[in-house]
Amino acid sequence: RVACVVWLFLGALIYLIAAFAGAISSLKQNLKDFAGVHWSALSLWEIALGIYPSSHFSSVIQTEFVMIAVSLFVIMITIFLLNLLIAQLNGAYQVVYEDMVGYARLNRARIIVTTLEQVSQKRWFHFLQNQKFEERLEFGEGDIGLPGGLQVT
Repeated sequence: RVACVVWLFLGALIYLIAAFAGAISSLKQNLKDFAGVHWSALSLWEIALGIYPSSHFSSVIQTEFVMIAVSLFVIMITIFLLNLLIAQLNGAYQVVYEDMVGYARLNRARIIVTTLEQVSQKRWFHFLQNQKFEERLEFGEGDIGLPGGLQVT
């Protein structure tokens, strides 16, 4: 379940890289890093991973439209996609946790059933008679409730 969420994130990242690479390469600019769709995609991939050389940003800043496009790309990646990934991972974790709790309950129930199978009928009926389930419970002073429970206080 978690791997599916990560694959969706990577798919969205690749889609954004392809869209922005096509848009940036179609702009009138003379940057070597954004000279074609393939170079633009590689540069955006490096920017998304944080391994784009910081010395190359000075040439990006000089070209206004490329700077705006790269800034929008970084904003969409860092704010939108990473927050979406965190939210999806959180949801996937909650589902996994609920499954884990369910399996733990099933395991405990199996242990109880196998333990009860080892108790003799005579001992079980003696235990039930000592619990006095047929007597009514007193909820408060003078308030007689329903039978079939255990008095706690």
